[in-house]
Amino acid sequence: MVRKYIATANMAVQEKTGGGILYLLPDIVMKVIYLVPLMFIWKTLTESGYQVEMSVSQLLSYTYVNALLTDMMTVNTYLTAWNYDTRSAEMFTRPLPVFGQVISRTLGKWGPMLLLFSLPMFLAAPLLGIRILPGTLWAIPSLVLSVSLGFAFEFVFFCVTIRLRNVSWPVYVIRKAVVSFFSGTVIPFQILPFGLERWIRYQPFGSMGGAFLSLYVGSAKAWEVIPVQIFWNLVMWAWAVVWFRRSRERMVSFGG
Repeated sequence: MVRKYIATANMAVQEKTGGGILYLLPDIVMKVIYLVPLMFIWKTLTESGYQVEMSVSQLLSYTYVNALLTDMMTVNTYLTAWNYDTRSAEMFTRPLPVFGQVISRTLGKWGPMLLLFSLPMFLAAPLLGIRILPGTLWAIPSLVLSVSLGFAFEFVFFCVTIRLRNVSWPVYVIRKAVVSFFSGTVIPFQILPFGLERWIRYQPFGSMGGAFLSLYVGSAKAWEVIPVQIFWNLVMWAWAVVWFRRSRERMVSFGG
């Protein structure tokens, strides 16, 4: 059974690299363009005397690791887009559960960028003065829980698309904006003004990338992060599974 999922992931790898390695170059360039200005902003902010609960080293590591693992921080499977061009309907004709297909294909698509971008950047971090090693080994299970929760949200938003009759683009844009802010991947929770950090970390999106990154750089404790992540995983996966079963009969793909 595991071989089927591995084969599915391998197909996704081939799909991602079918045009050659140079096909991935624009994605790598965009990640660097995203990374450099943010690191400059955090360094300038702290040097200006603005009081934050994170050190310069933590802020730089936070942004750097987020760029290396950006696909995992806010999981995006493009499942809502598949509902438009019939690929979501095709999943029901294959001898694997829909959930398993989506997850294995997504993991496969992550592989090339992790190998060609994230790994070299990880090794180059000490040369750039970036502290890259995690502050605690609890960051590993936190990453697993973060990715798991991201997949749960993907299926929830997929059900939203089904219920709204394939309004995929507005759902995608709204989801992207909401998740980017409330997950803490763009702006760390610890530097939010007006005491927002006290409650925003406990909402469901807060248990995604931002929770892992805070634990990774040592700006949060495991007992503050892991239990909340486990709680939201249980809640969101239960919601995703139940709602998906009730929504799939309403699925209408483009052309039929």
